[in-house]
Amino acid sequence: MRVKVRGFASFREVMGREVQIELSDGSMMRDLLEALYSNHDGLREALFCSQGELREGVTLFWKGRGTDPSESMEIVLEDGDEVAILLSFSGG
Repeated sequence: MRVKVRGFASFREVMGREVQIELSDGSMMRDLLEALYSNHDGLREALFCSQGELREGVTLFWKGRGTDPSESMEIVLEDGDEVAILLSFSGG
């Protein structure tokens, strides 16, 4: 299956604006991120802290909605899904 990944802010600098990743059916978000960082130097360190959890401030959007960091790695992806990786933002 094929999943589109879009990078924003500093992630765009590391991985580019958009990439297509080929995965096996039944793959999860963790599989997608592993495939992504295996092809882009520095991306693993940008995404994960030393304990292997997503860094604070990293937000994953899946199907147009933000994901819960405690559950996002277990999301089962489908062919044609889109994932966006960005840093959290705030302001007013």
